[in-house]
Amino acid sequence: MRIEVLENEKMVCVWLSHADQENPGIQKQLNPLYQEYRQKKYFVAVFYSGQEDLEQLTGDLLRYNRKKLEENSIAAEKKKKKPCEMAL
Repeated sequence: MRIEVLENEKMVCVWLSHADQENPGIQKQLNPLYQEYRQKKYFVAVFYSGQEDLEQLTGDLLRYNRKKLEENSIAAEKKKKKPCEMAL
């Protein structure tokens, strides 16, 4: 578990790993934390670790973004080119 307090934004971020999510003791520790920061008018956000392969998904996202960037670049180049005028 990682707790990040952002004083200037009045926000607390709690990051839970898979092991933390399965540990009932962690939830007991969080309840007083929630109450403490809610009394101070802080927003408490809890982030749970996902079940997917982060490395694979990140790679997929990067490849997709690269492909879209190339497609947009090609489309922009086509717009720049003026069509040949036909002589009548």
